[in-house]
Amino acid sequence: MTSTHHLIVVGFDEIVANKYLPCIRDAIKSGHIDSYSIIDLESQRSEIDRRIQAAGIKPRGVVYLPNSGDRVQGTPRELIAAAIQRLRVPGAPTKVYIATEVRAHEAYLRFCVENHIDSLVEKPVLAPVVDSRFKPSYITKTMEELIGVAADSSAQHSVMTLSRYHQIYNQRVIASLRDRMERWEAPLTSFHLRAAGGVWNLQREFESRDDHPYKYGYGMMMHGAYHYVDLATQILSLNAEVFPERQLRLEVSAFGAFPIDQHQRVSQPIAGRFQDDGARWSADSDASFRFGETDVTSAFRLVDAATGRTISLGTLSFEQTTPSIRNWGELPEGVYNVNGRTSSVDLEAQLSTLFSTHIHCYDIPRGVSADGIDAFARVTTRANAALLPDEQYVSEESFDGLFHSDSNRQLMEHWLRGSENRSSLASHLRPMQVTEALASSVLTPGHLATVPF
Repeated sequence: MTSTHHLIVVGFDEIVANKYLPCIRDAIKSGHIDSYSIIDLESQRSEIDRRIQAAGIKPRGVVYLPNSGDRVQGTPRELIAAAIQRLRVPGAPTKVYIATEVRAHEAYLRFCVENHIDSLVEKPVLAPVVDSRFKPSYITKTMEELIGVAADSSAQHSVMTLSRYHQIYNQRVIASLRDRMERWEAPLTSFHLRAAGGVWNLQREFESRDDHPYKYGYGMMMHGAYHYVDLATQILSLNAEVFPERQLRLEVSAFGAFPIDQHQRVSQPIAGRFQDDGARWSADSDASFRFGETDVTSAFRLVDAATGRTISLGTLSFEQTTPSIRNWGELPEGVYNVNGRTSSVDLEAQLSTLFSTHIHCYDIPRGVSADGIDAFARVTTRANAALLPDEQYVSEESFDGLFHSDSNRQLMEHWLRGSENRSSLASHLRPMQVTEALASSVLTPGHLATVPF
């Protein structure tokens, strides 16, 4: 029988309060956890207290930590140790859900790994900081170190991301591709993914807001894009699964756009309506206060390392915005989706001349509130039915009333029950390596980065 754990939530933000408290409540009722506690920053005390007051289930304890003086420095290890020790329940094992800003992920995750404490860390896993600067080149070595230490313990470490329990991406697209590739011994030869989600920020909001990562020196690659880097990596990895005898290598080259580019990219008449139509930063000032990228586009090939022959070609694009429902007024209090943001994901995977699947999944605002967002998906397949008589030339399925958060909740529910097995820390090494390659290439435009597959 599984022991009843005590859950410590690090970072009690709106996502936790809105999306995961029901999962925590159910886990308490079912006896998988006894209760939960919170660790957050002193600067967030009033917001956290307000969320706790509104919560249907109250935490057993709360610890507020002092803010770091450095804008990119993580939380010191001794503060983490003292806070977790203070909140632990005697006789009960501990689980830690790490939902802080990504710059603090590594410190909490490292503590859990080294002290054999079950953890669930939000995407992306970590963003290494060296000399107060984001260093994507340290991602792989840090991941390999943590995975190596974790392997010597029975503690379970998982990563919260969208595309491990998703009704469309995982249960239909990846599963059907894997099945066909195995039956036909056909490689994936073409893959294109564009994920656009979010909204333009006012230029002053890049400096002032804490609900996005740009001001910490990293951007889309270490934020919402990771969901789809993970999805793309799972699909590209099918070639390695189906053809394990091949040694594969991903080669990728990327370009980015940054907040400093924004005044040249947004409509001047529209921007003028909310006094945001001028260049806010000069090129010189951006060098000393560099914001993370807002948009990334890249091209890649998956190559057989032994022969140098290309197997797959494609593109990966992660962009900040689609047409949204924000009017750029002052952000309202108490609304979860403060950006009024929507998203659009377009994906196509092809097995040479045999088969192709195309997915378009986009958010639909429902009603007058920006909270009322669900998703619509259309899956279209095309097949060479002359060679494959069991396949249709063209098929199309539509899905309405989807909620991306359902897959996140499933992952959370499994982790709280101790049955999570699709999103282990070790399984995120390759997606994080792809993230490192893209982020590094963006910082050196056009640089060719490689990842072993």
